[in-house]
Amino acid sequence: MPRPQLRGPGVLHSRYVRRALEPVARAEPTPASAPTGLLGSGRLVVAFIVLLFVCQLALLVEALAPVRVVFRILAFGTSLALLALAKGPRLKHPAKPFLLASAGLTALNFFHPGTNSPLAAAAQLGIQVSVFAPLFWASRLRIDAKMFGRVVLLLFLFNMASAALGILQVSFPGRFQPALSAIVESQGEGYVRSLQFETASGERVFRPMGLTDVPGGASTGAFYAVLLGGALLLSREGLLKKGLGAAGIGIGLSCLYLGQVRVAAVTLLVCMVAMGLVLTVSGRWVRLMALAGVVGGFAVVAFGWAVAVGGDAVLSRWSTLTASGPSQVYQANRGRFLDSTFEEVLPEFPLGAGLGRYGMANAYFGDNSDRANPPLWAEIQWTAWAYDGGWLGLVCYPLALLATLGWGFQVARRRDDSQGEFWLWGSLLFAYDLGALAQTFSYQFFMSQMGMEFWLLNAAFFSAYWNRNAAVHPHRR
Repeated sequence: MPRPQLRGPGVLHSRYVRRALEPVARAEPTPASAPTGLLGSGRLVVAFIVLLFVCQLALLVEALAPVRVVFRILAFGTSLALLALAKGPRLKHPAKPFLLASAGLTALNFFHPGTNSPLAAAAQLGIQVSVFAPLFWASRLRIDAKMFGRVVLLLFLFNMASAALGILQVSFPGRFQPALSAIVESQGEGYVRSLQFETASGERVFRPMGLTDVPGGASTGAFYAVLLGGALLLSREGLLKKGLGAAGIGIGLSCLYLGQVRVAAVTLLVCMVAMGLVLTVSGRWVRLMALAGVVGGFAVVAFGWAVAVGGDAVLSRWSTLTASGPSQVYQANRGRFLDSTFEEVLPEFPLGAGLGRYGMANAYFGDNSDRANPPLWAEIQWTAWAYDGGWLGLVCYPLALLATLGWGFQVARRRDDSQGEFWLWGSLLFAYDLGALAQTFSYQFFMSQMGMEFWLLNAAFFSAYWNRNAAVHPHRR
């Protein structure tokens, strides 16, 4: 089966990179003959996203507290199961070799003398594989541009709802507040109080949680409401979606300011600049001006409103970003964890520290009775990669992210409108992926549900693009 090829001036000249950026099917089924049942259809992606939302919302129900662990692992277990159940042609996404190498390094650490326990080690490996598993099973599915648009819209609506609820939680203290996470509560009264602030009305409230149980958690929803809203705003699919996109941008920015999570704001700025760069490279000046005008306008208005509601606490929190340089702000907060990874963790564990010694695997399945190998703490993703694979762990997974970024950029910069709006989705994915890479410097992004959504969205886009090429150029099948 000849390979559908990317053509045009944007294709890189290196033979290896060019081949890596081409969607390639290694099995015989084509879009015309691909499985049409649920396990071979793009509807499976929608169903899986709904499952992710259900699992997240279940954590907010106090009556389900005794079985929280079930909902925490259900999405991860389902993702693993779909590796065997999903049907369709196996496409060669450029990130796959690096992800397999990363998983292999983690598996080797199963036999490390520092491994906590067999159960915790299996859980650690299972979490890592389940997070990137959607790239393998979702890319097999029969997804088209319309289905991918539905996936983006579904993610957008959920995140916008989380951001909107976060605004209500600050505007009406106590009326829309979920129960506080037991893990956060266990940190002590002083820590819990540090997650609160005094509003302009004099009432003390938590930073908006949105559809999470963690103060400040609504900032994640706000971030994606703005980013995905920007793509909908630029879409040609009607005024309703454009209006939804604009509303998401306004709601997201308002919630982001109230949430006071500065790293989310800086990451969003990086993403919007990246999207603007792609629009500039592809010569789409009108859309660039539209995006800049709407986001810039809402950024000013939303900040004024957030200060009016949140008071001096909001103003003083955000003023710290301009009082010092971005690098100084990062160094004073998360930067020390990155320094510690290279100065302390890697010299001590150059080949990894063993499995099950940190995070959810240790919390739920760990046996910490061995004083020679105590539990470890990973605040950021880079530390987690170092624990799981040492120096090589800091190479393989980031290379997978760079390969994904490169492929998305190639699609985004194409000026051929015969491919529909794939350039728009490519621009979105490039910005989205860059934001995910940036967030690895802030927390364990690829050991969480957010990391799973990252690979799911990229896999769905890859499949939709390949199916489009196979349909337009059937003679190349």
